[in-house]
Amino acid sequence: MPWEQQRAQILATIKSKKGKIGGILTKAANEKRTTDDAEEAEVKAVEDDIARLEANLARVEGFIADVATAAANATPAAGESEEEADESAKGAADPVEAAKGVTTVKPNHAKKGIGFAQLAKAKALAVLQQKNGNYISPLDIAKSQGMDPRVIQALEKAVVLNTTNSSELIVENQLANEFIELLRAETIVDKLAPLMRAAPFNAKIPGMASGSVAAWVGDGAAKPATNPTFNSVTIGHHKLAGIIVRTDDLLRLASPATDQMLRDDLIEACATLIDNTFIDTADETDTRPAGILNGATKIDHTGVGVAQYNADLAALRKTFISNNLSLNGAQYVMSETRASDMAELRDALGNPYYRGMDAPAGSKTLNGLPVIESETAADVIALIKPSELYLADDGAVEVAFSDQATIDMGATTLVNLWQQNMTAIRAERHMTWSKRRVTAAAYINYSNVTP
Repeated sequence: MPWEQQRAQILATIKSKKGKIGGILTKAANEKRTTDDAEEAEVKAVEDDIARLEANLARVEGFIADVATAAANATPAAGESEEEADESAKGAADPVEAAKGVTTVKPNHAKKGIGFAQLAKAKALAVLQQKNGNYISPLDIAKSQGMDPRVIQALEKAVVLNTTNSSELIVENQLANEFIELLRAETIVDKLAPLMRAAPFNAKIPGMASGSVAAWVGDGAAKPATNPTFNSVTIGHHKLAGIIVRTDDLLRLASPATDQMLRDDLIEACATLIDNTFIDTADETDTRPAGILNGATKIDHTGVGVAQYNADLAALRKTFISNNLSLNGAQYVMSETRASDMAELRDALGNPYYRGMDAPAGSKTLNGLPVIESETAADVIALIKPSELYLADDGAVEVAFSDQATIDMGATTLVNLWQQNMTAIRAERHMTWSKRRVTAAAYINYSNVTP
């Protein structure tokens, strides 16, 4: 008899016996008396039966739970013989699928982006071992450290070149895409990217700087004649590189915490550089795109009180309106510190003056426009219209390693990697941006104020 059916029968029997006890007690109550000795003995016997049934029910429910757990965690067996089935149950590949060159990947439970960090880590460790005279492939390292199954599948292409199956390359792209997705959640430019105009690298794009003008005229009056003016925007090709340094001992640790630390540090290194470049006023060079505030209208602040904020923000919006640039789709960019400062401002009744600024991060609004927070916008409040920006981004990340270089760690500190048993991991991303119009951004300067 199936366990579920047996459980149902036990429950039905328990219910029937409790009903019998209820009948005895009801009879005594209707006769305005307590149960007599015979009734007490009968109730006691029924209660003993119920206790045995409940104990049996607990055992049956335990068997049901065990069956469910085994079904969820069982290893499917494959193969055409008892020996192949036994090897399959121990984790060997399905011989039929293996003959076709197909690799099955177990469900992945690693956090997003961890797989990419593990992929970089396995390759870096392999390089270290090879320089010590030990040939250990990244695949061997990934297997020995129990890395994400997708990492193992992606690394298999370094062992066997399979021209009939591109699944390993697809998996590696998926790992990189997870990392890119996390990176995009951290940067100003990537938060604006869905509203920016996609463009190719190394392209010159013509555009209209100003349009022709029409006017209402009276009978016999002169009609205005104006010509539009045109410009062209050149989209270059730039790449950013974020470098993190790890001791060789830390890199060798097979710990989820070290993998997550590696992922987070790679994201932080890239995100900080992207934001610092995007929100500054520097001109374009051969190695970097121009800051979005380069050539933009600058408004010097008049103060940090409500009246001053209102006046400065009105002047900021006026730079768009006076250039016939709609505020539709425009967004503010400011530091988290300044956003918090503005959220604390109160009116005479104690209510938030800027109501949209006390919303959670990612949901703040100011004057009906979205607000992006980033500490890299330390001393500015910028107003940016992303639809007037071009973005070229190949959406890929390249990783390289070295334990021989001397790294500038900032503040004139130089670290020799070989001397200190360290490895540098570099992540590179190809991307650039450019303004379609110089009026696509304007900002309030707070460089001499600490909110």
